[in-house]
Amino acid sequence: MKRLLLYMSVCTALAMPLSPAHSQQSAATLPVSALVQTVRVDERLVADTLQAFGTIEPGPRQLKVIAAPRTSEVQLDVVAGVRVKRGEPLVTLMPTPDAAVAYAQAKSQAGYAYSALRHTRALFRAHLATRNQVAAAEKALLDAQANLAAQRQMGGGHAAVMRAPADGVITAVTVASGARVAANAMLLTLAEQGDMYARLGVDPQRAPAIRIGMPVTLRAVFDPRLALRARVNQVGGMVAPVSGLVDVLVPLPGRAAAGFLPGSQVTAEIALSRGRSLAVPRSAVLRDAQGAYVFIVKDHVAHRVQVHTGTDDGTWIAVRGGLHAGERVVTLGNYELRNGMAVREQAP
Repeated sequence: MKRLLLYMSVCTALAMPLSPAHSQQSAATLPVSALVQTVRVDERLVADTLQAFGTIEPGPRQLKVIAAPRTSEVQLDVVAGVRVKRGEPLVTLMPTPDAAVAYAQAKSQAGYAYSALRHTRALFRAHLATRNQVAAAEKALLDAQANLAAQRQMGGGHAAVMRAPADGVITAVTVASGARVAANAMLLTLAEQGDMYARLGVDPQRAPAIRIGMPVTLRAVFDPRLALRARVNQVGGMVAPVSGLVDVLVPLPGRAAAGFLPGSQVTAEIALSRGRSLAVPRSAVLRDAQGAYVFIVKDHVAHRVQVHTGTDDGTWIAVRGGLHAGERVVTLGNYELRNGMAVREQAP
């Protein structure tokens, strides 16, 4: 009986769970590690870029103003934004009522002067008129013909059609059909096919860093696949009153500009400087009261390394300090690390 009781006591003791204190002591002896992702530290080209936004515009030599050559009533054949081919009608100029009356009078006077000259010459042959009278009739006819030509030039006798001088796009129309305009009044603006510019707006505080010739990457806002590389051509010397920004002009090179329509919106990256140096992803750099630092992994242990940061292109940051090429720097999970902490690396 005693042996049976002893056997049951031993079984009960073995089946009882460990006390909380004993469990905590066992857990404390387990090593603490963090799961991280790393990348290799290498030398690469890092550029300091400035972001800007802008609009595609025709080059200054491509803009042509179409003006009325005489006082007329306007009948438009195009609207703003349409493409036109060389020779297509743009505007029809109709004679005003006053011009039509003046032309009719001039035509009548020219006819009368011609008849008067014929009658005077007949009288001269019959010795019933003098040479002075013939000369006066000839002068009256010349004056009447000159007046008729002037009225015809002013559009009194017929409608005139103004045609596109070259292929292009109508960028602005300043009148409406039926309007009466004076001579030399602007009717519309034609942007001929050819050179185009990107007009970019830049923060006035960053504008002094931009120099003519700096590389620029332009991308269409609604189609980022449409992109090209160009260079800064001009930097504005004043702040635009409407936007509060400084204008930077970038000409679009050659055939690459064909995909950009006048008026389309673009984004731009202006490369202010670039150079080769050790670089790490932006996510690898942390900062505290001591400055910038990163964690590198050696033998599955995290080591804190102080660094000095340089050019930042938005993806990579140039660094110098205790880092060396070939070391592996933590890019994900570094916020949880402490110096000397065990880590487990995970493939990115």
